[in-house]
Amino acid sequence: MHRIAASILSADRRQLPDAVRQLAAAGVDAIHMNVVQADERPNLDLAHLACASIRAACALPIHVHLRVTASTTLLERFAEAGADMLILHPERGQDIQGLLATVRAAGCRAGLAFAPGDGLDALPAWLAWLDVVHVSCALPASTTRPFLPAGLTLIAQARSLIDAAGGAVRLQADGDIGMANIGLVAAAGADDVVVGRALFGNASSSWPATLAAMRSTLATAHATRVPA
Repeated sequence: MHRIAASILSADRRQLPDAVRQLAAAGVDAIHMNVVQADERPNLDLAHLACASIRAACALPIHVHLRVTASTTLLERFAEAGADMLILHPERGQDIQGLLATVRAAGCRAGLAFAPGDGLDALPAWLAWLDVVHVSCALPASTTRPFLPAGLTLIAQARSLIDAAGGAVRLQADGDIGMANIGLVAAAGADDVVVGRALFGNASSSWPATLAAMRSTLATAHATRVPA
């Protein structure tokens, strides 16, 4: 079954608890929280407080996507704030296996994120430590983060590696995903998707119908997918 996580990156942070409760009522499967260190985003030191406010507002799983250099202290802080899954970016020189072990020891599921331009050569060695491989179909540094077809190739490559390993790791796609491309990412091999502007760009009253249409498209695309 495909899962849909709602990214709160596009949400009005002044009304975040209400938005999260509305998303839960509309039928999303999880809340996806991006944590970045940039001038136009909330201070990183306060991000765990936002995670705690989300946890207080709903019982949905919370995915924290750390688009920053991860540390043991940072991972433990978000685990204590109520995160269910922590998604890291593999960086040169980091002890990725050690960080993933910290995530698991903190009681969270573990994920690694990749974007167009990233290589997947090291992914097979990490799969045994992962619950999710997260693939972005948009460039992280872009302000508008438009969907890039190159992300579909990365999804297909990750799908092939996951299937070859024979594990139960799920493949999650992100990056300006909406009705125009959600079928494409599922056909490329994604199990789950993260959506943001496709929901927050419309009235909350439309969210249940939008999610239902997305689920139907995901199921149809998956049924017709040809294994790599």
